[in-house]
This record gives sequence, C-alpha cells and structure tokens, in this order.
Amino acid sequence: MTVAGPPETLETQDHWLDSVGTSEQRTRHPVIALIQESFGQPIQAVQKTVSFLSTSPGLMTAMSAIIAVAILAAGWSMSSSSNDRQVALQELLNNTEPMSYSAHNLYTSLSVADTMATTGFAQAEEESSRSRARYNDAIQKATLAATETAAGVSDVNTRELALIAQIQQQLPVYTGLVEVARTNNRSGNPVGAAYLAEASALMREQILPAAGELFSLTTQAVTDQQDRFTKPQWIPLSGLAAALVLLGAGQYWLTLRTNRRFNKGFVYATAFMLTALLWVSMANWATWHAGRKGFEEASAPLGSLANSRIVAQQARTEETLALIRRQDLEGWNNSFNGSMHRIESALDSYSALPIASSEANQQSTEVAHGAIEKWKEHHSELSELQRVGNYEDAMKVALGPGDDAFSEFDSSMASLISDARSGLRSYIMDALVATRLVSSAVLTLSWLAVIAVALGIRPRLQEYL
Repeated sequence: MTVAGPPETLETQDHWLDSVGTSEQRTRHPVIALIQESFGQPIQAVQKTVSFLSTSPGLMTAMSAIIAVAILAAGWSMSSSSNDRQVALQELLNNTEPMSYSAHNLYTSLSVADTMATTGFAQAEEESSRSRARYNDAIQKATLAATETAAGVSDVNTRELALIAQIQQQLPVYTGLVEVARTNNRSGNPVGAAYLAEASALMREQILPAAGELFSLTTQAVTDQQDRFTKPQWIPLSGLAAALVLLGAGQYWLTLRTNRRFNKGFVYATAFMLTALLWVSMANWATWHAGRKGFEEASAPLGSLANSRIVAQQARTEETLALIRRQDLEGWNNSFNGSMHRIESALDSYSALPIASSEANQQSTEVAHGAIEKWKEHHSELSELQRVGNYEDAMKVALGPGDDAFSEFDSSMASLISDARSGLRSYIMDALVATRLVSSAVLTLSWLAVIAVALGIRPRLQEYL
C-alpha cells in the first residue's frame, strides 16, 4: 500500500522558476512605493485626459473650453474697463470740473473786488451802495471759492493747495489796506490814494497771478481727464475682436470635422459677441466725440473768455487808479489799446465756434462788442479831459458812461462764460451717459455667448456616445 505524501504546494512546484509565494515576494523601495501611491492616480488621470483629448470629442471639448475662456476674459476686461471709465467720468463731472469752476470764480471775484474797490474810492464820500455791495459780494465769493477749490484737491502736497494758501493769507491784507484807504479818503487825507495803490498792486502783482495760475492748473486737469477718459478702449476692444475670430475659427473647424455647414450655438454666440462689439464701439465713438467737441466748443472758449474778462477788469482798474492819482493817460493808452485788441480778438475767435451760434450767445457777443466800442470812445474822451487838467469832468465820464460801458461788457462776458461752462458739463454728461449699461450689458452678452457655445457643441459630442 502506497502512502500518499503531502500535497505539493506552490513553493514545491517548479523550483527552477522564480518563486511567487508570499514568503519570497520581492519588496519595493519605500521611496518608489511612496511616489507610486502619491502620484499614481494623478498620472493616470493625466494619461486618460491626454488620451481623451486626442479623440474627436476631446478636441471639440478643448476647442469649446478655449473659446469660452476667451469670451469671458474679453467680456470681463471690457466690463471692468467700462466701469472704471464711468467712475472716472463721474469724478470729472462731480469733482474736477466743479473745482475748476470754483478756481474760475475765485479768479474773477478777486478781479471784480479790485475793480469795485477803485471805483468806490473814486466816488469818495458819494460811494454808491451798489459799488460797496458788489465789492463785499466779490470778497465773499472769493473766500467761498477758495474753500471750494481746496476741497476739490485730492493731493495735500500739490501746487494748487500752495496757491490757495497764498491767496488766503494775502486776501485779508488786501482788504485791510482797502479799508484804511477808504477811511483816510473819507477823512480827506491824501494818503488814502497811496494805500489804495498799494492794495491794488498787491492784488495785481501777487494775488491775481496766483489765482490765474490756479485757474490754469485746474482747467488743465479737466482737459487732461477729459482727453484720457474719452479715448477709445483699444485693448478691451481687441479682446472682443479676438473672441469673434476664435468663434469663426471654431465654426470653420467644426465644419471640416463634422461636414455640417453651421452650428446654431456658435452662430448665436457670434451674434451675441458681435452685438457686444458694436455696442462698445458705438459707446466709444460717442464718448470720444463728446470729449473732442467738449474741448473744441467749450473748454477752449471758457478759458479764453475768462482771461478776456480779467484783462478788461484790470484795464478798468488801471483807468480808475490813473484818475485817482491824477495821472496823464497818454503813457498808458498803448497798454489800454493792447488790452482792447486782445479782448476783441478773443470775441472774434469765439464767434467762429459752433457754441456761439445760439441766439442768446450771438446777442451777448454783439453786446460785448458794442460795449467795447463805447468804452474805447469814453476812454478817449476822459484821456483828453485829463490831458488838459479837467479831472472833474474826466471823473464824471469815467464813473458815468464809462462805468456803464464796462458793466455792460462784464455782464455779457459773464453770460458767455456761464453758457460755455454749461456746454462743457453737457459734453461730459454725454460721455457719461454713453458708458452707462455698457459694463453690465457686455458681461451679460458674454455669458450668453458661453452658454450658446456649450449648447452648440453638446449635440456634436452626443454623436460619439
């Protein structure tokens, strides 16, 4: 009887081969094992993704994803840019332009105050309540305008604030000298004329030049901002154009791949993006056009008219001071004629602009021209009276018809300046209105285009399922 031996195990079979038993299993290096455990699944996922992208469904998915990202990037860029532009135009309309207008009011109010001070002094004890009221009103307006201008300055270390501080420090000195001059004049002391001359010199040589520089700086700030924020948005526009090009290329590729001429989803996406591009282009054209017209038709004449008004007020002050000092006007006539020529040239240039075509502005311009002619005639008359020593009649001419001609001119210039300022603000508002809704509209159209791309590619992918 044969006794059966123990059953053969895996280890006893084919010993000439490598053993695969658990007791003799080879071990992996711990580092290799860790790498395989940590990165095995991501590597497999990448391999599967690459393998999927090499297929037609994968290529369609990748193409659609790239187009969707491009559309959203272009839409977000344009939306952000349009929103920033709208905020900047609101800042220009609500802060920078009012600050410039306050600087203009400061400039003109100071000049009016100096003119009224000399006129009232020439009237002596007969100083009219109208002249006194206009002087006090001009000083109050100048003080308020300086405060308003300072409130609009954003940087505390700017030249604008330094000029405002200079004006605020010197204005009380000026008003004090004027009051001393008036007091001495009422008492019959000749020294009053010297105090008035010193006050006027302070105004014309220090205070007004500072106010003029401040007005120029703030006007330039308005011009710079208006020019910067009304230029076309070339970079965001190029992004929208690039998205349209990608959509066209994607549709052409799908046509070659699927033998179908049109994909409805991509067609709708193209329509959405084309609408966004046209909308933004029209808004950019409107803001650029408003900015260009605003500068040509309002900004430029606003500064020119304001400077002409100041020149006239300074000429009036010099004319009255010469009477008070009993000086011969012959030596000053060349300067007066030069001032009148500058004013007439500015009015002629203004008359050629479209802004002057309105009936009200044409009337104001004609009144200003007529007032200048009257003023020149009265100036020649009082110059002749002073030359022969008839200061009493010269004073009557200067404070009577001469003062009426100047007041008529000054009122017409104030009206033209006010209209120019209204025109400037109107153009800025037009630019602001053109940017409204652009931000939200472009972003909405971009999302609609992305959804259309997804809905358009979905049927093509289902064909491979």
